[in-house]
Amino acid sequence: MGRVQLNLDRAGRQSEGGPADVAVAGGGPAAASMHLAAEEVQLLQRRADILSAGDRALVMMYLEKGSCFSDIARVAGLNEANVARRIHKLIGRLLDGKYITCLRHRTVLGKLNLAIAKDRLIEGLSVRQIAAKRRTTVYRVRRGLLKIRLLLDGRLKTEDD
Repeated sequence: MGRVQLNLDRAGRQSEGGPADVAVAGGGPAAASMHLAAEEVQLLQRRADILSAGDRALVMMYLEKGSCFSDIARVAGLNEANVARRIHKLIGRLLDGKYITCLRHRTVLGKLNLAIAKDRLIEGLSVRQIAAKRRTTVYRVRRGLLKIRLLLDGRLKTEDD
């Protein structure tokens, strides 16, 4: 477990049961600053389980506790601009629904391609990073990404067709 994850875990444990744990209807001040509707905040909270533990902690601190980027950056031990960029990218990736589409068609994609989809569409990893993480070839990752792209474009045969 990395330094950032340890700091985020400690921050989560320290605030448990405190008054800051109360979620404001509509997602708190942080959600208002991004112009997120209450439905989008609820959708993000449901989809946050897809994220890794560290990313989930960042997003939940932002959505539920209404923490500002500077507070989250201080707790995580990161630069404020990096935290803001990461949170905005994660929220965008969760709201676009591409990975959810892949989950709905998991039988067509298979286990490895579904993992590749998560690595690319949620975590934003490069082809080489995915290949190293999944211990496969760059060619296999590219082939999987092509299949994912065809699925998302509606050009891949599924059971629904």
